[in-house]
Amino acid sequence: MKLHGTTEGNLLSAVRSANRFRNQPVHKDTVHFWENLAAHARTELATHPSPSSDDVRRLLMDLELEVSRRRR
Repeated sequence: MKLHGTTEGNLLSAVRSANRFRNQPVHKDTVHFWENLAAHARTELATHPSPSSDDVRRLLMDLELEVSRRRR
């Protein structure tokens, strides 16, 4: 997966998009991107803890919640 910017920045954008499109259909590729981004963030947290890790964890939880809602 190739990201433009930081993992935190990408998570923030994804969460904002998910909130903006709540209760609206979202393309399957978008949800797939969100899933891949979440997996990337989990790997990064496990291998490269940083001062922003708490923020990344919070954003990751928000995104995973949205993805789980979309999968129901």
